[in-house]
Amino acid sequence: MPAATDFHLFGPAHLAILIVVPVCAGGLTWITHRKPATDTWTRVTLAALLSLSGLWWYWYRFSVLRMHLPQGLPFELCDVSLLLTIYSLLRLQQWSFELAYYWGLGGATMAVLTPDLLAPLLSTSSISFFIRHGGVIIALLYLLWSNCLRPRPRSWRFAFLTLNLYAAAIAAYDFLFGTNYLYLRNKPASASLLNAMGTWPLYIFIADVFALVLFLLMAVPFSNSSARTSVSRISSSS
Repeated sequence: MPAATDFHLFGPAHLAILIVVPVCAGGLTWITHRKPATDTWTRVTLAALLSLSGLWWYWYRFSVLRMHLPQGLPFELCDVSLLLTIYSLLRLQQWSFELAYYWGLGGATMAVLTPDLLAPLLSTSSISFFIRHGGVIIALLYLLWSNCLRPRPRSWRFAFLTLNLYAAAIAAYDFLFGTNYLYLRNKPASASLLNAMGTWPLYIFIADVFALVLFLLMAVPFSNSSARTSVSRISSSS
């Protein structure tokens, strides 16, 4: 991690964040179960917070970090997952939720577990980092636990195939413009799981296998169930 940050991996502040995120998701779910009419307000509020934090981060990239095109575009997996999560909150679409669930929940969880911070913990950029990634986790867990949406059986296939198609498109972009989106050309400078996956290009294939195994594990709770929504339940109770 950069020397500019005072963040300590799994220190007291980090552990507090790891506890607060699922507690917030559980608390929002509990409120909705008791008062289903609050579901729409909860989803819109979460979408607004994620949108504002995302817009602020894009402004920070270009105004403070002085990034220039073709760098700084929202092509990273966490950026796409953020957009998918916002869309799922507002539209309750099955396809976007499934992509956000597999891409976002896994990716955001890893980001919160091993954060790549650019500044001290209480700086606006670090706070925005945890709002974006923690917010994605809270939003997806809320949609899942409140029974708004859930992955269909075998939806991991759709998510994994789409991920590889997206990675192939980004790899072509990286090659043409010399960028490093998705870390397809170089590993990140900070500590990450990719550091344990060998050198380029081996770590890309190992990461792909890791994603497949992760998707399979995430699909286990839904392997014998069908996708369902509780929109009608929420509407009838409002």
